[in-house]
Amino acid sequence: MGTPIDHSVPESMMLNMSVEWSPEPAYNAVYVSGTYEGVAVEVTRNGTVGDEPAPDIVENWLVDVAVNTERGRNLLSEGGQQGVVSLDIPLTSTDEEPGLVLPGELVEVMVTPSWVGLCLSTSIQTPGSGTGRVIQTLSVERHY
Repeated sequence: MGTPIDHSVPESMMLNMSVEWSPEPAYNAVYVSGTYEGVAVEVTRNGTVGDEPAPDIVENWLVDVAVNTERGRNLLSEGGQQGVVSLDIPLTSTDEEPGLVLPGELVEVMVTPSWVGLCLSTSIQTPGSGTGRVIQTLSVERHY
């Protein structure tokens, strides 16, 4: 079962799309440990040999295998080729996709090929006067 998508945006609905690249180091391993007590865990990205290690993470509260593993997994997922995509789309009613997209929600952008990203922010504009048209601009984090 895949990750549930909160909103889908078809290509035909997009008024404008631009990308601001923000690549991060593509680490595939990290050592995570408590400062004075607890456990030490080496977290390695699946399918890799762990030959590109991130700087060690050592913090007082890291004293459990599951917590340390999750902390390492989160750090490894932050890296690699990524960007923030700005999408201008109409604001539709709540019963029509995509509706209002809020920060923290997952958005499927239905272009070729389709991709899924995390909405970081939403802004609303009403261009012109009396047009009744409302545009939402989404900032969506995309990993390539």
